Amino acid sequence: MGRLLVFLGLGLVLAGCDRPAEVPLAADPARLHALVAQCRGGRHDATLCARAAQADRQRFFSGRSGPDEYRTLAELPPIPPTFDGPAEEGAPP
Repeated sequence: MGRLLVFLGLGLVLAGCDRPAEVPLAADPARLHALVAQCRGGRHDATLCARAAQADRQRFFSGRSGPDEYRTLAELPPIPPTFDGPAEEGAPP
């Protein structure tokens, strides 16, 4: 029984060895901005562009972006549609 657990543990360790560690897109701002610019130019598929846009929003709204990272309004990530619009007069809060 003990040998089986050792071989099972060794097999699980070796199964994960060939997978490279994925670096989150939001960790490298230069790479992220280059990828977003390439997506705007239509060079990548929709899945990768959606991941890049999500990482860009996450970086911006979490406050991890630097003071000179976004220089124009066009560089800012779009606000997600989940935010509420302006409140109407007379509507309960």
